[in-house]
Amino acid sequence: MGKEQYNIRKGMEVENTKNTYFSRQIFCALNQFAVIIYLSYMAYNGHYIESNYLVHFLSLSLLFFDAAYISYKNVKCNKVLNHFSLLLLLLGWQFLLYLFDFQPISKAVSMLLLPVCFYQSAYFIQTFLFQGSAYRGQKALLAFLKISCVTAIICFFFSDRAFFTAYQLQFFISTLALAVVGIIQRKRIVFVLKSQRKRLLFPLALVVIPFVIYLFVFHREAEYMASMGSYIPVMLAFVCIHSIVFQYHPQQVQFLTLSGGYIVALVFVGLVGLVGMAYLFQIPLVAILMSVYIVVLMAQVYNILLYVRICRQPTDYNNPTDRQHFYAYSLEQIKREENLKKDFSNYLHDNILQNLLSIKNMLCKAEQPEIRRLLLDTLTELNASIRFQMQTYHPNLVKSLTLKENIQNLLDSMEENHSANICLDCDKDVFLVEPYNVLIYRMIKELVTNALKHSSATTIDVLLMQEDGRITLKVTDNGIGFKPFTYKSGSHQGLASIGEQVSLLDGTMNIQPATGGGTAVVISMPMNGGDSYENFVGR
Repeated sequence: MGKEQYNIRKGMEVENTKNTYFSRQIFCALNQFAVIIYLSYMAYNGHYIESNYLVHFLSLSLLFFDAAYISYKNVKCNKVLNHFSLLLLLLGWQFLLYLFDFQPISKAVSMLLLPVCFYQSAYFIQTFLFQGSAYRGQKALLAFLKISCVTAIICFFFSDRAFFTAYQLQFFISTLALAVVGIIQRKRIVFVLKSQRKRLLFPLALVVIPFVIYLFVFHREAEYMASMGSYIPVMLAFVCIHSIVFQYHPQQVQFLTLSGGYIVALVFVGLVGLVGMAYLFQIPLVAILMSVYIVVLMAQVYNILLYVRICRQPTDYNNPTDRQHFYAYSLEQIKREENLKKDFSNYLHDNILQNLLSIKNMLCKAEQPEIRRLLLDTLTELNASIRFQMQTYHPNLVKSLTLKENIQNLLDSMEENHSANICLDCDKDVFLVEPYNVLIYRMIKELVTNALKHSSATTIDVLLMQEDGRITLKVTDNGIGFKPFTYKSGSHQGLASIGEQVSLLDGTMNIQPATGGGTAVVISMPMNGGDSYENFVGR
C-alpha cells in the first residue's frame, strides 16, 4: 500500500469517527424528541404522571439525560461508553413505558424490554468489571445470558404467563451464572472493588440515603412503593459506573468554568423551584417536567450545530480562546493522534518499505542461486524484524483469550523459532488490570528473548503470580550466566528499560544466579488498579 493510499485510508477512518459521533448525537436528540412526543400524547389523552410516580419519573429522566451527556463527551466513539449510553436509553424507556402500562402498547413494549434490559445490563457489567478481557467461565456465562434472553422474548408472543415464567427463569439462571463466575473470579472482583472504593462509597451513599429516606416516609403506602425494588439496583450500578468512568478529566480550559458540584447544586435548586412553582400556581407537574425535557433537547441541538460549525470551519487551536470549547479541544486531540500515526506510517513507507522494494528488484535481477538465497534470507529476516518491533512497540493481546493464553501463544511462537524448551507457570485465572497486562507481556517477551540470544539457554522457566495486589514475575534460564552489575550498560538496553519501568512503578528487579547454573530475573511490583479504567475507557 502506497503512502497516498495509506493517508487516504487514515483520513477515511477519521471521517468515519466523526460521522459515527455525529450520528449518535442525532440519535440522542431524536430519542429526546420521542420522549417529549410520547409524554405529550399521554397528556393529550388525559394520562398524567401521578405524585406517587414522581421519584420514578425523576430517576428515569436522569438515565435519559446522562445518556445524552455520555454521548456528548464520547467524541472518540469509545465502544464501552457507547454501550453504556445505549443501555441507559433502554432502561429509561422500560421505566417510562411502565408508568403508562395501562395502555396496551405501552405495556407490551415495556414487558418486551424487560429481558433485553436485563441481558444488556448483565453483559455490560461483566465487560466493564473484567475490562473487556477474557476469563474462565466467560463463554458459558454469555451463552446462559443470551439463551435465556431469547427464550423469554419468544415466550412473550405466546402468553403473559409463559413470558413471566421464562423471564423469572432468565433472572434466576443469569443471576446464578453471574454468582458462579463471581466466585471463580473472586480475587479479581475483590481487587477491583478495593482499587475503586473511593469512587464507590460516595455514589453508594448518594443513592442509598435518599432511597432509605423515601422508604421510611412512604413504607405504609403501597402505591408509592411499587417497582421501587427495580429502581434501586439500577441506580446503584448506574451511579457507580458513571463515577468510575468520569473520574478522569482532560486538562483543558472548560467551556463551563464552574465545577461539577456547583452545577449539580444549581440544577437541584432549579428543579425544586420548578416543582414549587407548579404547586403554587397549580400547574400540572408533567408540564414542568416536559419543559425540562425541551430545554435539554434544545441544548442537544445547539451542541450538534456547534459541532457541525467547528468541523466545517478551521480553528486556530494555538489560540486559547478557540480551544475553550470541549469539541474544539477533543478534535484537536484526535488531530494530534492522527498526525503521530501519519508520521509513523511515513517512516515505514520511506525507510522500511523502500528497502523491501529494492530487495525485491534485486531479487528479480539476480541470476546466481547463492545471491537469490541471500536476498530471500535477508527479506525474511527483515519481515520478521518489522513484526517483532511492531509487537514490541504495542503488543496486540487477543481479547477473546485470557492473559495466560496470550502469554502461552507468545512463548509457543518463540519456542518454534529456537531450540529451547520454554515453560510457563501461571494460574489460569491470573488477572492484571490495564496497563499492567501489556507491560508484563512486553517484559516477558524481552526477558525470554535476552535468554535465547545471549545465554545459549536450552530451558527457560517463566513464573507469573498475582497475589494480594502484587505482581511477581520470575524468568529463569540454564544458560551461561549473567553479571548483575552489567545490565545497565549500553549493551543491555532492553533490561535497562525494564528496570526503569519497574522502578517508576515502585517495584524491584533483581538479577541473580539460578540454582544449578544460569540466570534468574525476579521482578516484583504493586498492582495499582485505581487508574486502570482510564486506560480501559480511553483506548
